[in-house]
Amino acid sequence: MGDTIKLLAMDLGASSGRVMLGLYDGNTLRIEEIHRFANTPVYVGGHLYWDVLKLFHEMKKGIQRAYRAHGKLRSLSVDTWGVDYGFIDKRGMLLYSPHHYRDRRMGSHRLGLEALLPPREQFSITGIQPSLINTVYQLFADFQDNDSLLEVADTILMMPDLFHYLFSGIAAAESTIWSTSGLMDAVSGEVSTEVFSRLNIPVGIVPQRVQAGTVIGSILPVIQEELSVGSMEVIAGASHDTASAVASIPYSLKEDAAFISCGTWSLVGMETPKAVITEKSYEYGFTNEQCYGQSNRLLKNITGLWILQELQRNWAEAGKYVSQGQMVELAETINHAPAIIDPNDELFSIPGVMTQRIREYCERTGQQAPYTKAEIIRVILESLAESYRHTIDEMEEITGKKINIIHMVGGGIQNELLCQLTANITGRKVVAGPVEAGAIGNIIIQLAALGELEISGGKQVVERSFAFKTYQPSLVKVCEK
Repeated sequence: MGDTIKLLAMDLGASSGRVMLGLYDGNTLRIEEIHRFANTPVYVGGHLYWDVLKLFHEMKKGIQRAYRAHGKLRSLSVDTWGVDYGFIDKRGMLLYSPHHYRDRRMGSHRLGLEALLPPREQFSITGIQPSLINTVYQLFADFQDNDSLLEVADTILMMPDLFHYLFSGIAAAESTIWSTSGLMDAVSGEVSTEVFSRLNIPVGIVPQRVQAGTVIGSILPVIQEELSVGSMEVIAGASHDTASAVASIPYSLKEDAAFISCGTWSLVGMETPKAVITEKSYEYGFTNEQCYGQSNRLLKNITGLWILQELQRNWAEAGKYVSQGQMVELAETINHAPAIIDPNDELFSIPGVMTQRIREYCERTGQQAPYTKAEIIRVILESLAESYRHTIDEMEEITGKKINIIHMVGGGIQNELLCQLTANITGRKVVAGPVEAGAIGNIIIQLAALGELEISGGKQVVERSFAFKTYQPSLVKVCEK
């Protein structure tokens, strides 16, 4: 057995970021959190932006801490949420901070875009469900609002591609993150010249395409000097965080399994050999994104623990902070929620007072409104589990496949009540784990890119290295695997 290989996964979610160290000894993988930081958007002039330079600073801080504690690091890779991007100008500099997908600038341009590219045609070309947050809507709005953008913007980089560029100086468009954009052809897997042409946006702003698991360069000498660290490879892994998370799942049988990547968003889906572009999948609101290895993820985005997080923020601002653990304890004091909400209702899509919005939704739909904290939390958790059940039932209808097991991954699985409710309400066995799925998948793909691991062996490494819990559809809370 050789020396331990040390790698860094920069795993950024919509509310927080982590620099995770992977230690691989040739048999098992150990994960260590090096640095965790908030990812807080910033309002400027009525628009919402990501504080991208602060995020880059925090990632560099994580590299420095890892190097000081562990010495030589082999590589790094960044994975993030989808759809958002930044512009690089003709001098190679970041043009301005990337907009947040919850920014409202797209609304006034929706009709203009859809006149040129109707929603049904968007889906048939790209396999992506039309949504105002999609890159295609954001990009169209940017070019409509800024006449000079064509003159100054040289390259568009999705968020992980942007961070890889800041680290390495090399611009590349990685496939899994670009598959979230609504700008790729679902059949060929290439950038859709049809979409760019219809919207009168130059396709030349897209840099060279690379597949997930590509070594694109090394960290810049100036960064090595700044941080007092040695050279490290920069790898474009499965740069979309869901693609990384799914790459960590040790399926026993992929064909009869669904996955739920559970965090601020809940991504509910299954892997398929190719994109599922049918009338029924469009009608039911499913989208298609690329996996590591170029297979397909048929999935639906559901507003996830964002609602609970926003509720927690509301109470904290009122001086009544309730921890996640306390929320679960409160929800367990009652047996059933008095109402069920649709987490994807527009009412819950932007920051605001969630208690008021939940009550408003219940009144609008003729249901009993929750009033105690326990009732409100229970409504959210049961509503999420019910939305999972509905989505999985739809996937069975669309694909003709029977789904017998659900793999839940991500930070949300630490909420054991949500996992048990998912098993109870869906009537299916739930296997929960790993928690740090995005970082683990990120590191497994880096190891494969470096030639240190056959990707087919990643499943065994994950099974040997991490704990899992199984939840049966019953009143028994947790059964150890």
